[in-house]
Amino acid sequence: MPKASVQLDLERAVTLRQLRTFKTVADLTSFSLAAQRLKLSQPSVSYQVKELEETLGLPLLDRLGKRVQLTEAGSVLYGYARRMLDVLDEATVVIEEMRGIKRGSLRVGASTTVGIYLLPAALGAFKKLHPGLVISLEIGTRARVQEQVLRNELDLAVVGPASKDPELAIVPFLTDELVVVAPAGHALAGRRGLTLKDLADQPFIMREAASGSRWSLEKAARKAGARLSVAMELGSNGAIKHAVESGLGLAVISRYACALEFSSGRLVELRVRGFPIRRDWHIVHLRKRRLPASVRTFIDFLKGTSWLPRDGARGRVTPPTD
Repeated sequence: MPKASVQLDLERAVTLRQLRTFKTVADLTSFSLAAQRLKLSQPSVSYQVKELEETLGLPLLDRLGKRVQLTEAGSVLYGYARRMLDVLDEATVVIEEMRGIKRGSLRVGASTTVGIYLLPAALGAFKKLHPGLVISLEIGTRARVQEQVLRNELDLAVVGPASKDPELAIVPFLTDELVVVAPAGHALAGRRGLTLKDLADQPFIMREAASGSRWSLEKAARKAGARLSVAMELGSNGAIKHAVESGLGLAVISRYACALEFSSGRLVELRVRGFPIRRDWHIVHLRKRRLPASVRTFIDFLKGTSWLPRDGARGRVTPPTD
């Protein structure tokens, strides 16, 4: 068959949908995870990749149990597919800019605390200003949402300490405060001049070892020469707050996460030397990507303070950092 005829057949047979599906499977090394990401059935994802392989006449993915990896041909196609889809996404951005931000999408990711306790308020306020936008929020670990930004699956992410990557722009925008909390009526409530050594005999409810708040507390304990007793490890701030309310121990947690419990009197903040521990939250996005107008506008919106909820314990707003 002449070369021109082969090229024409491929242009008719290979679709952008197949290429995006193939790229997503390769990125996640899993058909099932790709199906979840694309909101398709797993058989549909498998069928699209199989069709692409049959059209090209070469295997693109090696199936290794539940995981997959690129073949030599798959690696070559992946590079071209990524460039093609990036150009298509850039074209979409340009078209979106031509019609302003009356329509379009905004894909935001966040680590747990800021994603649960702050970003819904920001996104809700932004949606009221721009009702035509389709907005999504994905909450996960810092590593996960940053990886999604790198793969252009999210427009931006908001995290605590950001992992440095030359492809990412990292912008500090808001200061969080970690505080020591206890149940109402605790024997140490109201005492001044407490140190972490004074809390050495108190059980602590902590997040998993990889969490930012756990890392900050352990760093403060080392600095104070204190050995803290870990009574329980829990995977969410909500579970930790319930455990503390039930009298199972103390905890170190974001002030934003405890605003409701402070205002209702269910939790109290202990006055401990070295606290609150201040840490910055950061906005991360692709450094070289041409950001859509909706994303640039939302970043500017986040840097403002009008959307911030009031601290129920102290009635104040923690201002953004420069």
